[in-house]
Amino acid sequence: MLRSGGLGRAALGVILSALSACAAVDDPPAPVPSMGLDEAVFRCKVQPILARQCSYSACHGLAGSPFRVFSPGKLRATVPADIDAAIAPLTDAEQHANYLSATGFKFGAADPIDNLLLRKPLPPTEGGYAHEGGAIFLGTGDAEWMTMHEWLAGTGKCP
Repeated sequence: MLRSGGLGRAALGVILSALSACAAVDDPPAPVPSMGLDEAVFRCKVQPILARQCSYSACHGLAGSPFRVFSPGKLRATVPADIDAAIAPLTDAEQHANYLSATGFKFGAADPIDNLLLRKPLPPTEGGYAHEGGAIFLGTGDAEWMTMHEWLAGTGKCP
């Protein structure tokens, strides 16, 4: 219980003074990984590489995979009604989901060369990491690797 005057009032004054001196904390949101990455270039250049190289049902063609890739004849966003639906071109929603899945690797990688999407599927002798499916690209001179690097660097173009 605070007494009028004396220590109680002094303590209250110190507390209020300390609280009023607190500065607001500026905690801006982290940038969205997909910002700055061209989805059109992804669809025309990178999507075909991921569908061909990464979308196997034992790998990234699994619905629960952290890096999941939809592709015709393999994983689809909804269970296909028949074979025609299974092999149909990807829907806009599936392509966009693949784009978001791939751009998630941009988080924290300032330089595209450090991006796990590029690093992991390289041979260890070329700076790659342990990739369950082994090396996908021969090295940094591989045409498909260079296409993905250009997209991540923002220099890729569609024909």
